[in-house]
Amino acid sequence: MTVRLARGQVNVLDAEHIIVSVRHGAAVDLSALLLTADGVVRADADLVFYNQPLGEGVRLMPGEAGAPCALVLDLRAIPAGIDHVRIVVALDDQQDSLGAYPGPELRIDDAAGNCLGEYVIDGLGEESTVVAMDLDRAGTEWLLRPLGHGYHSGFAALVAAHGVAVGRTPKPPAPNQPPEPFDASLLDMSRELALRKRDGAELTHVKMALGWDPVREPGRFGLREADIDLDASALVFAGRELVDAAFYGQLSSKDGSVRHQGDNLTGAGTGDNEMIDVDLTLLAEEASTVVFVVTSYAGHTFERVRNAFWRLVDGSTNVELTGGNLRVGGKHTGMVVAKVQREADVWKFHTVGAPIQAGHPVEAAEQVAPYL
Repeated sequence: MTVRLARGQVNVLDAEHIIVSVRHGAAVDLSALLLTADGVVRADADLVFYNQPLGEGVRLMPGEAGAPCALVLDLRAIPAGIDHVRIVVALDDQQDSLGAYPGPELRIDDAAGNCLGEYVIDGLGEESTVVAMDLDRAGTEWLLRPLGHGYHSGFAALVAAHGVAVGRTPKPPAPNQPPEPFDASLLDMSRELALRKRDGAELTHVKMALGWDPVREPGRFGLREADIDLDASALVFAGRELVDAAFYGQLSSKDGSVRHQGDNLTGAGTGDNEMIDVDLTLLAEEASTVVFVVTSYAGHTFERVRNAFWRLVDGSTNVELTGGNLRVGGKHTGMVVAKVQREADVWKFHTVGAPIQAGHPVEAAEQVAPYL
């Protein structure tokens, strides 16, 4: 029998591994704050959310194929200095209000999938963010306290109130200098990677993969598919001149060195939705740079995209070399993700993470010059 939880109720958790998931009529994000006895984080790493999905004892799992996102908690692994784990639900669109929809439905399961309790948060109004529940340490036990406290100032203000540093005001670029890339820390990306294997041998084959989830948004007759179509493209440059490309409208470069594995129109399916293969040994001698870009075909801004990511893979072993999160919440429709560049006969991979306005790779090509 499912246990219905109520606001203010205190429940002893018998399980050491639990899964907290949420369902809602609009797109929402689930996050966790690891708090000390003073109610603040020790460092920014104590916020677990879509751009930082892994914390000590807590990890965020994105939902697939319509399933809700979930927080997976190993209570034994929560650090001794953490006395509270605060679970937060926030609307993807922070200008929207939770009161416009039926209340968020939270479910707590053990590791075997047995339901430990369900909690429907009601009575919400104009708030876009709600503190759903707390997990409180009590000696050797953990207590579950449903709260349902709406937070009028929004998600960013809530995490800031708990000690998380939120955002920076970027300084403008100097005259005649390329613009600063978008804050790459949000994309979980490293800056540069020499394309070499662990044994020192040079990589000759790399793959760039793109993935995202289908988006369902409220419509007149309930939830509907938003048909958000992201496209991965590879642009080949000789110096500053665009000489070739591989994208959904031209699946192979002229020399066959760069091949697009096919277009995905909705993000349906698990794992990688689009893949581009690059055989570095077949690239023309004059080719100096391959730039990877992601564009939104219908002009949907990236703030509406769910669980979008890219990754770079060793083409010979399928081992992931690096990757990043595209879920940056911006009003842009494209991004210069990264580039592979020939430097003194050695290919190096550089992350860029620069937002652009582009619905087609040709439009993107006109905006990548500062990053060549």
